[in-house]
Amino acid sequence: MKNLHPDAMLERLEWRRDIRNLMGRISADYSVREEGQIYARYWSRREDVCLGVNEGWYVGPDAVADYYQALDEEIMLSAKCVQKDFPEKLEGLTDEALKGVGVMSYIPVDSHVIEIADDGQTAKGLFNIRGSYNRITTSGPIAYWLFGWAAADFILEDGQWKIWHMQWLRNVDVQCGTPFGQTPEQFPEVEAYADMADFRMPEPTVKAVLMENYYTDRPFTKSPKVPEPYETFADTFSYGM
Repeated sequence: MKNLHPDAMLERLEWRRDIRNLMGRISADYSVREEGQIYARYWSRREDVCLGVNEGWYVGPDAVADYYQALDEEIMLSAKCVQKDFPEKLEGLTDEALKGVGVMSYIPVDSHVIEIADDGQTAKGLFNIRGSYNRITTSGPIAYWLFGWAAADFILEDGQWKIWHMQWLRNVDVQCGTPFGQTPEQFPEVEAYADMADFRMPEPTVKAVLMENYYTDRPFTKSPKVPEPYETFADTFSYGM
């Protein structure tokens, strides 16, 4: 790493704060059910953006935006189901007032490791995800534990850090009160609302197994690679495809 003037070192401390705050704001958006705003607020406008989840890659701006928009659609559908069950309390609410009713998502990111390139144009970050969320069923809300990682390449655009590539990986995703080693097929049976039956997340652009959810006999699975100091993005690995 090159020697830096004190002013440059201060700027890098501010950049690290900005990146931590960016990821913290994403966590906050999950908490208030604004997942549909995440792409517009925090992602780069480059054509080569990509988002990796356990099942594969969403490649390009349209695919990444559609992923977050689908999360938003699921939230609204769930709220409509709750509205039907409690008309005396929820009937007549606007979609804006109804959105988020009955569903919860608490997904903090922590244990950050952030490296900023010597040239100041890109950065890399690895974060732990540890939280919980719920899904709406005819039996009531079913809660899930969620543990995993967010690993991202950031790029500086117009003086602001934006996400360029990101992996959002689930290591443990299991119903609360059940053993972590269960597979989804072993989860207790719950009945979904008919209004939710046709909802599906969009298929990844490129299907691949980036991570398997934990089960008892799963082979040891490493986290995404920890960032290391680097000069330019060409000198390091990518969290993208």
